Amino acid sequence: MHPQGGDHRTQARYFAHLAVPGGEGLTGSREELACVVLEVVLLAGLPPYSLEAAADGEETGVGLAPVPGRRHALRVLWRQDATASLHLPDELVHAQQAAMHQALRTILSAHQFWVEDGPTGEAPVVLGFSRPGST
Repeated sequence: MHPQGGDHRTQARYFAHLAVPGGEGLTGSREELACVVLEVVLLAGLPPYSLEAAADGEETGVGLAPVPGRRHALRVLWRQDATASLHLPDELVHAQQAAMHQALRTILSAHQFWVEDGPTGEAPVVLGFSRPGST
């Protein structure tokens, strides 16, 4: 986590720009959404992906990816340890990836995020803080 610690909200703000694997910048509503999503991820005990840690060879964590053509949407991705994945059968790597994506979908839905319906095991797409019409 962040070397200076802080509460979950502070850490989420720190990681929001580091959690995008391609390094694409987040602005406006995507940045706000990224912070709230990462706060929930941290509350669930999952590590956020960090470009800084990846540079040191530690690539595991929850990453975020802007969805092309959708200004307010973020894909929430589980990034497995690439080195460990080299030593596992492909079927196991795919099963682990699908399980983590399903876990992320469940966690985000439980926290009332508006998560786009999609195939089981695919990385969830978050469309907002809450589904329209929800209380």
